[in-house]
Amino acid sequence: MTVSALQAAGASPSGASPVSELLSQPSAAGGGGGFGGMIERLLDGAGAQQLSANQAVRNLALGQADSLHNVMLEVAKADLAFRLVLEIRNRLTEAYQQIMQMQV
Repeated sequence: MTVSALQAAGASPSGASPVSELLSQPSAAGGGGGFGGMIERLLDGAGAQQLSANQAVRNLALGQADSLHNVMLEVAKADLAFRLVLEIRNRLTEAYQQIMQMQV
């Protein structure tokens, strides 16, 4: 597989995961750095993946999609992004509950 094919499929030539690339990018909305900015970029990325998957499914239903395989990849990417956001939410909730149970 060539570098251009990997880039077209969403992989980076450096081997870094798309999530780490997403989290390392500065926010265009001015969310700044830090934890809040990282979460904002993560949520924006997950939302963009969902929109992309919805568009791919719509194109498939209208007969405009070239490949069912590409549509399924977009849906799987959106599912993975959603599961990541869900797991981060669960871990943050658990950490908050542990902090609230600490005795001062």
